[in-house]
Amino acid sequence: MGNQTKGAWDRFEADIQGLAGELKRHYRQASDEKNTADLNRSLEQLRQAADAVFRSLETATRDPEVRSKTKETARSFGSAVAETFRDLSDEIEKAVRKPAAKK
Repeated sequence: MGNQTKGAWDRFEADIQGLAGELKRHYRQASDEKNTADLNRSLEQLRQAADAVFRSLETATRDPEVRSKTKETARSFGSAVAETFRDLSDEIEKAVRKPAAKK
């Protein structure tokens, strides 16, 4: 992998971690369930977009090795995103439970 390619992936990794941090901060500051629902909807749209990209890559070729590698890459991408946002889902649960606990 060339230096420019590696640098681009390193930036992507840093950016996704920064995004996770910003979303966590936003969840902590979310004042109502509508804000939480909006963020959940945005995360679901992100997941669907990533799924669509990998599905289109998988169907772009009949080569079984490329299809297999695409599935593998989609799984590892999904795992990386899930790990990055695992803390965020903890924040979501806290935000959802908090109003119920006050009642």
